Amino acid sequence: MDIQFLSHQEVGELTGAKTKAGQISVLVRNGIRHTIKRNGWPCVITATLTDNPNEAKEKPTWKPRKAG
Repeated sequence: MDIQFLSHQEVGELTGAKTKAGQISVLVRNGIRHTIKRNGWPCVITATLTDNPNEAKEKPTWKPRKAG
């Protein structure tokens, strides 16, 4: 499984900001998960934007291990 990241240009388009601080501010304000690269620019994983967190996930049901 490959992890894909948004490009620097795509992060700029997403946030509408050109500066490091501006992009980080918009990402934080909108609750978009990101990390900060070593050079100080924000990094966003593509799956953060494409995954649907509202999808119903099956909850594991509890089953006792006790025999009988």
